Amino acid sequence: MLRFDIQHFDELTAREVYDLMHLRDLVFVVGQKITAVAEVDGLDPDCAHARAFADDRLVGTARLFVDERPVIVGRVAVHPDVQRSGVGTEMMLFIQEWLGDRHAELHAQAYLEGWYASLGWRRFGEEFVEAEIPHVMMRWH
Repeated sequence: MLRFDIQHFDELTAREVYDLMHLRDLVFVVGQKITAVAEVDGLDPDCAHARAFADDRLVGTARLFVDERPVIVGRVAVHPDVQRSGVGTEMMLFIQEWLGDRHAELHAQAYLEGWYASLGWRRFGEEFVEAEIPHVMMRWH
């Protein structure tokens, strides 16, 4: 059974921050070999963090720049052991419910455009390269 929450960085324990960074490192640095952009970039303290747990194990995360207008969703990561099992979809649906009527944007890896579109996100603008990976801008609402 999955459980979700959203906590501001300042509400997280040191262990919870470590778990977030470890998961993102596993997905982006180890799994996708992204080294062009630092994973720990100093922006996390300005964010709320969505988390997905299977039992007590962190299996998904995303960071939310909640003070931005529109809200910026980034660093969406699902543990490799549970990718393609629906965890990412359930987490994004949880985030979208949390967003409610607020507008949001994200930089989607281009190969995930169809998945985000299936969840109601709309592409705008041209494809661009970020961290040496093709991306597209997506908008919620």
